[in-house]
Amino acid sequence: MSDLESKLSKEPEADVTSVAVSEHESLKNKTTRGLKSRHIQLISIGGVIGTFSIVVGSGRALVMGGPLSCLLAYSIFCVIVWFSIRMTFIHLTSIQPVNGSFIHWSGRFIDPAAGVACGWNYAYSCIAFGCADIVAVTGLFQYWLPNSSEAIWVSFCLVIFFVLNAFAVKLYGEAEFYFASGKVVLIIGLIIFTIVAMLGGNPHHDRIGFRYWKDPGPMTEYLVSGPLGRFLGFWGTFQMAAFSIGGPEFVAMCAAEAENPRKTIPKAVRRVFWRLAAFYVLGILCVGILVAYNDQDLIYGIAHGTGVGASPFVIGMEHLGITVLPHIINAVIITSATSCGNSFIFVAVRSIHALAVHGHAPRIFARTTSRGVPLYALLFVLGICSMSYMTVNEGAAVVFGWFIDLASVASLINYFWMCLAWIYFDRGMRAQGMSRDALPFRGICTRWAAWFGLVWCILLTVTNGFAVFIKIDGNFDIESFFTAYFGIAFSLVIYVGWKLYKRTKPVKPGEMDLTGGVAEIDEDEKWWNERYEPPTTCWTRFVEWLL
Repeated sequence: MSDLESKLSKEPEADVTSVAVSEHESLKNKTTRGLKSRHIQLISIGGVIGTFSIVVGSGRALVMGGPLSCLLAYSIFCVIVWFSIRMTFIHLTSIQPVNGSFIHWSGRFIDPAAGVACGWNYAYSCIAFGCADIVAVTGLFQYWLPNSSEAIWVSFCLVIFFVLNAFAVKLYGEAEFYFASGKVVLIIGLIIFTIVAMLGGNPHHDRIGFRYWKDPGPMTEYLVSGPLGRFLGFWGTFQMAAFSIGGPEFVAMCAAEAENPRKTIPKAVRRVFWRLAAFYVLGILCVGILVAYNDQDLIYGIAHGTGVGASPFVIGMEHLGITVLPHIINAVIITSATSCGNSFIFVAVRSIHALAVHGHAPRIFARTTSRGVPLYALLFVLGICSMSYMTVNEGAAVVFGWFIDLASVASLINYFWMCLAWIYFDRGMRAQGMSRDALPFRGICTRWAAWFGLVWCILLTVTNGFAVFIKIDGNFDIESFFTAYFGIAFSLVIYVGWKLYKRTKPVKPGEMDLTGGVAEIDEDEKWWNERYEPPTTCWTRFVEWLL
């Protein structure tokens, strides 16, 4: 038996605030394990698929960079996300499926101040994503009701989010299960539609093929002309990719509320790569097939709203003489955007709850109802989401752009902390002479993959606001600068402030607590395994494999 295996069998110091409990237990300030395997699988899909981002928001990326730039940027970013979540989530979540996941690990393996900064950044990023989805829903409803007030739809979203999150976590799991199912059907349907349409299966019998890759071309110039302009267009599409592909970490944030997390979480995360490739890479390829980057209807739609009028898919359908499908797509995207916003609110609430449990946020946010719902944290998050009412005065397109910038940077900072947490954990294992063979899950090339993800995240975060410094009209855009770099300042202020206030020190590899709390999780896993009933029919075995 290795040193780690022997340590895993020892009783750890009491840490009842860091893990959730199964339904057979009940403790104050605890969330409960009410999410089944099928919930986790669909939450992982729902987190990966930001249907609004790929169906509507992708038009911004297409106009900025062209079809080839979009395909390259989305593909590269999928790899970055995959490396980040695979090594971090499968490895660390399989050992310690705790409240706060990588927030907890950052404070435990890097520096207590890092955990605080990571936690607040993640909560802030989820709120920014949630606000973006709320603003998106206002534009989607106005596709049908153009004269309605945006305030009505913002209020509608806030009420829906409260209802779905204020009761048992099973309600959230069930809602997300059906929402995510709708996303899958929509994306698959749009991919099939694009294949059929490009081969001539449309009312005009027009074989589109890769026409728009030839004219106007695969790449467009952004801000300046020439090769530099085409490179800036390519680099700028990473911002939209970061916004679109934010969410795969949901599954780990739900680990503390999942049934038998050591089984369900790795199973869900292992499939994330194929979902990223299928939905985002194929999805963005379809966008470049259906519409040209210089299409005037697309440019007008992006400049004046966030509804399906700005969707490359809908504009492509209208060009081909298809009039009914846009309304169907709008209805499905409304449920999708609501689902995405609901997921981000759920995770933001759990992040703030985890911070409060560890004394990094007001203690009132640690309190939960008898059903394990952090109600005060939920009210706090929804209060901040009221910023979405800004769309009433500023316009949906403008406010949506602000939230894209804020959410993209925050998402990159999240992945930075994930990679760094694994790098420090790996250093601790080597310093204490522990082999990775003792881990419940072992991957390949995790060490260099962590550095790959870390370097890319730093590079994209620092250069995210490059357009601000290329002053086309001679004026410095203070709003764009603020939204591009607020996330960096926010994280640094919290990190440095907490470090000075508490005088925290970096965790030394040789003194790192690699196994604290594991025995409690072992006991919880044993409880689930004892009650596990294997499937007995071909259908139930297939369902268990699928979900």
